[in-house]
Order: sequence, then C-alpha cells, then structure tokens
Amino acid sequence: MTATEPLWLSAHVFHHGTTDQLITEAVLPLVEELRADGLVRRAFFLRHWERGPHLRVRLQVEPQHAAALRALVEQRLTGYLAAHPGPTDADPEQLGVTLRHLGRLEHGGDADPELYRPEPPNTVRWIDYRPELAKYGGASGVAVAEDVFDAGSTLAGQVLRQGVNDNARLGVALQLLLLTSRSLDLDEAATAVFLRSYRERWQGYLPDAAKMFAAWERQYQHQRAQYAALVEDLRAGRPIGRGVGAYWERTMAAAVARLRPLVAAGQVWPGEVDRTAPPFVAVAALLCQFLHTTNNRMNVRPQGECFVAFLAHRAVTDSVSRPREPADAARKD
Repeated sequence: MTATEPLWLSAHVFHHGTTDQLITEAVLPLVEELRADGLVRRAFFLRHWERGPHLRVRLQVEPQHAAALRALVEQRLTGYLAAHPGPTDADPEQLGVTLRHLGRLEHGGDADPELYRPEPPNTVRWIDYRPELAKYGGASGVAVAEDVFDAGSTLAGQVLRQGVNDNARLGVALQLLLLTSRSLDLDEAATAVFLRSYRERWQGYLPDAAKMFAAWERQYQHQRAQYAALVEDLRAGRPIGRGVGAYWERTMAAAVARLRPLVAAGQVWPGEVDRTAPPFVAVAALLCQFLHTTNNRMNVRPQGECFVAFLAHRAVTDSVSRPREPADAARKD
C-alpha cells in the first residue's frame, strides 16, 4: 500500500447485548453521514466472537482523512456506548467456555489463545483489518468480496431498520440463498447439490442434527406448497422477494461476472477448494462466503443458515423428482 492509496479503519465495538440497535442507531447513521460527505469509499460491519462478542466496523478512507475520521468514529461510538451500555454481568468462566467452543467450530481448535481472552464490554478497540486472502482466493478475490461486503451491509441495514423478528429474517435468508443459487446458472440437480453443501457447512453448529432435521421436516411438510411455489419462481426466473431480493440478485450477478474469468485464469481460487475441482466449485464457494457474511449482518446465525438450507434443499429435491407436465418438461432450466 502506498501513502496515497485508500486505507481501512477498523473499530471493534465490544458489546454483550444485541447489536441490532447499535447498528441502526449508531453505525448506519454515521456511515451514511460520511458517505454523503464523500469521506468513505466503502464500509461494512460484521458481528464476531473473538475476544468477546463485538461488532467490527470497517471504513475505507483516504489517508489524509484517516486520523480525523478515526477520532470522529471513536467519539461517536464511545458516546453511544456510554448512553446505551450493554450488559456487563457476563460470567467470565461461561464466556470463556463459549469462546473456546466457537473457536473449535471455526478454527478446529487451532486458534491464538489471545482470541479467548475477552475485552471489557462497552469499549472500542482499534484492531487492524487483515483481509482473508486465502479464504477469498487472493487480492483480486478480496476486492470482489469487499464490494459485496459493502452491498451486503447496506442490505442488512435495510432489513434491521424494518425491526423484523427472527422468523422474518430467516425468510429473507431463504430468499437470498435461492437467489445466490440462481446466480450460478445451474440445473436443478446441481442446485440441489449446492444447497445440500450449504446445509452441511453449518450442520456442525447444531446440538442434535438428527432431532433438528426431524423437526424441520415436519415444518417443511406443513408449508410444502409455499416452498414449492418459491422453487417454481426460482426455476422460471421470476423475482424472489421484493426490493431486497432484487438488490441481492444484482449484487450476485455482478460478483459472478467478475469472478468467473479470474477463477478460470487461476488468478482467484479460495483456499477451501482443491485446485483440481471444476471452476464453478470455486465460484460457488466464494458465493457461500458472501452469503454467510450477509446473514451474519442480519443476525441470522449458522443454525438459522442450516435451517433455511435444509428447507431450500428439500424443496428443490422435491421439484427434481416431481413429474413434469409436457410443456413444463420442455422448458429449459
């Protein structure tokens, strides 16, 4: 990075309560103000567990504005925390158990022990943003990812400001998952494989997968017609969701258009995908990461992601096995 290139400010806001209000009342207004003044190129937020529950707020700014903006951001965020503090009575031992459990799920237990030492709640820490080059396939992949993070934060902000409940957020997450699958331009059988793999990504977060799947199957059967209608809309290329769905579909289409030539040329390749795999597997893996971070911003947790993927997979699987009318069967998927 040169002295004239934009840089990222990265504030970690440690808060042990729900961060929805922190986002809607402090972070979003601040970001919108800075955008309106032309002081921020891109911005995104992310909920995380390392060193205790917190919100990561990242702003890409010009270097000549960095010091003043850092001071402004700290003033705004610490002021909000002083006026609206989160809980401070978390049991240290239980918090440590929770952090180690999350570390095992995310890192397989191979994590820096410092990540398990919680920061005090209601504090702001400036911790450098280190782009995950391996996860996103290199610098070019990170550039695409950061554009999606910016768009995903805008989308999540719209959802959070509506004050929707958990069920409504899961409904949005289901729509985003189906739209993500459509952006890959797969046939129905391959779409079912993609959805199953997304379910499997988060299955480890379930305390009792067999029990949960049985309960989810009952729910699926109860609302089977609704899920079938969603899949029909997916297959026919019709809109899914309202403004949020259309915004996400455009975001995914733009990301796929940029990623495909980069992946085909080997310039972008996510670390989780074997180099012998077909290129579309690498693109799909990147879209899964984009979807996950957007769900995180809406406060849809991995268990919820597994749930909506279960429903989507069941619905698409049923559609694949359903006999088609002659005109229906002749239509190109």
